Amino acid sequence: MLEDRAGGPRPLSSHAANLGAERTTVFNYLTKLYELGALPVIRPGTTQQVAIGATAVSATAGSQVVRLLATSDCHIAIGAAPTATATGLFLPADTPEYFACNTTDLVSVIQDTAAGSLYITPAV
Repeated sequence: MLEDRAGGPRPLSSHAANLGAERTTVFNYLTKLYELGALPVIRPGTTQQVAIGATAVSATAGSQVVRLLATSDCHIAIGAAPTATATGLFLPADTPEYFACNTTDLVSVIQDTAAGSLYITPAV
């Protein structure tokens, strides 16, 4: 048994019913955010893995929206012929970010202090 807010015992079945209501509320909220275009949700395409190193490398974005996730701190550039530099846009490790781009754009990446991988996932 669990205790309710008044301090009295409450059967577990009552707790389970409240969880169902809370899940419904969260689902409704997330659905509304999606409908408003305020929730970064994509249908993922094929993810590319690019090695992050001391020299800038590029890969095709392949979509108008891409999700980028790096395993180490890095700097990126997005465009027709970008070259990432140490003073470019910083992308912290383990923090997915979403970017708008042209389907023909390239994503360029260079390490901040350590090598790693950049995962580029296009929205399809």
